[in-house]
Amino acid sequence: MPDPDAVATRAQRHGLTWLTVQAIEGPEVLDADWLRAMRAATRERAMRLGVHGYIGRPRPRPVAEARAMSKAIRVAEADFAIVNAEIEYERSATGAPQKFVDAYRGLRPRFTTYLSSFGRPTFHPGLDWAVWAGARFRGMPQAYENLNPGALKPTQCLADWARFFERRTLRPTVGCFSEGGHTHLPIPRLVQSIRQVPVLPFNIFRHGTVTPAELRALSAV
Repeated sequence: MPDPDAVATRAQRHGLTWLTVQAIEGPEVLDADWLRAMRAATRERAMRLGVHGYIGRPRPRPVAEARAMSKAIRVAEADFAIVNAEIEYERSATGAPQKFVDAYRGLRPRFTTYLSSFGRPTFHPGLDWAVWAGARFRGMPQAYENLNPGALKPTQCLADWARFFERRTLRPTVGCFSEGGHTHLPIPRLVQSIRQVPVLPFNIFRHGTVTPAELRALSAV
């Protein structure tokens, strides 16, 4: 696990106001002591802390995963949560999205929680987007333009997600990583993409691969 103080210090130096930490793996809460240390490090710097976790791997266990996320919120004393649901929930034939949101909202009826998922709902109708929006989840589009410049610009993703979620509550996530032969966006294009969606806050994925040059450029937006 990365050192909490080092992570929080780097983030603060570049003007970030909040961090998220992976807190669950499926139905299991990860290192509780590390989560508490991250809470202490962010609180010392007046930063908000969110917990996130990918659900559904290797198969959806919606009730157990909802309970794990709720527990992680308590352990980390989190300010908000991010639920990352993708192909496993999209392909579920047992109504996993509805079961998850029912269980989760039964535990955390008003807690600020985001759904992080595919950048374009149009291409993934099986995820039951309306179910998440109807359960008061906010939207966090994965606007990974670095992977698909033609279809995953933040402007495109926000327009698509706004069919289900209230636009003013959306937070696009921009990709600062390399994957499958795709590399980081040129910094001028990365900055331009953010400037095309003024007012809305944005996220950076991921902390371990974003470069100092990208952080400097984005902190000036």
